Amino acid sequence: MNRKTVFSDNQVIDFCGITADDNPIHNPSYMHAQNKSVVVPGMLLFSTIINLLHQKATESFNCYRLIFGNVICTNETIDLGFASTQDKAEHKYLYAINGHDMFSVKSERSIAFKNDSLTQLPINGIDRKLPYNRYQLNTFKRLTHSINDALSDFLFCIAYASAALFKAIREPLTEVEREIYRLLDKTINPDQVSPFYQNLEINQINNNILLSDKGEINYNINFTREKENRVYLAQVSCYSENQLLYQSIYRLIAIPDKIIMRMVKEHETSNYI
Repeated sequence: MNRKTVFSDNQVIDFCGITADDNPIHNPSYMHAQNKSVVVPGMLLFSTIINLLHQKATESFNCYRLIFGNVICTNETIDLGFASTQDKAEHKYLYAINGHDMFSVKSERSIAFKNDSLTQLPINGIDRKLPYNRYQLNTFKRLTHSINDALSDFLFCIAYASAALFKAIREPLTEVEREIYRLLDKTINPDQVSPFYQNLEINQINNNILLSDKGEINYNINFTREKENRVYLAQVSCYSENQLLYQSIYRLIAIPDKIIMRMVKEHETSNYI
């Protein structure tokens, strides 16, 4: 299933506003000042694809393995969608293509599939709670073209998790969190590096939880070090009203800002929205 799509600057502004994503690569004012286009958040692309997948596919899914290898910019036409894998028809490749697929690296591709024997990961991190309200949920649903409330709420929780991860880094409580904070602090580290999701695994534990009109989402986060000052893992268990929605594992790699900016296409004034 393929859909040609264009994301606008305003869509990105709205999405980042409701998910508390303050990464400057999603900020039109900042990026245009660098003569660069605005980068579409990976979670906006992922959520849009998953809503399309659940609307069109006959299978059900509760596991997602994401590979991040490229960037997609606003105001460019992209191919967004999913396709059956070669070996298992019930497994679906996820893609967002602008000449290169954002959700693949070399032969590795992002997939969605059903796992009937999920095992819960140990929960041994620190709770970080974020407030939310109905406006955020409704706006998210509109931006990602969702028609299923439970699926939309689940995807919102995944997108909102980035804010919880950065809250943990900016307010560090463990030695690993303090190490990441020092690495990313522009006043301390002259190399100007930023965290970049290399891959993400998501296991949906409960697929029929609806969020209340307002409340808090609890993210239990455990950061571990894979390679000092370079690669870190973050295990996240997401709860709402004491119900476990999903568990995920992020692999984050520190990449120099200049390399990230080099991946972004130049801004074309005539295409500005």
